[in-house]
Amino acid sequence: MICPNSIDHICLLVTSISRSKSYYERVFDFTCTPRSDDPKTLMAESPNIHLFISEVRGVSTDFLSRQHLSFEVDNLDHVVSALKEFGISGYETGEFEMFQHRNYKWCEWRDPDGIRIECVERTPGLRE
Repeated sequence: MICPNSIDHICLLVTSISRSKSYYERVFDFTCTPRSDDPKTLMAESPNIHLFISEVRGVSTDFLSRQHLSFEVDNLDHVVSALKEFGISGYETGEFEMFQHRNYKWCEWRDPDGIRIECVERTPGLRE
């Protein structure tokens, strides 16, 4: 049996690498650099996170919108404040208490391609 400790990275599929680069650098303060072997794929990273962002053509908006990325944060109120500062509206907040472990409060919104972005704050008071 394979027992993973965490997810190391993912690859988001987007329609515009330049638009996504600007968005993820601005909102998350990621450093985004093109892969040397594939200029249509960015390596996005911060000291704690890394992921790939790859440009694709001919993919439906429905497919793109089914992607989902969630980051754990220390303070969800700071996320909401930052979204307001960036002029990002249409976000929602709530709590998720269906897991046996690691339940959380959440805030989610959509990036420019409609990808569902979420930040979660683990809350000891929620079912653990």
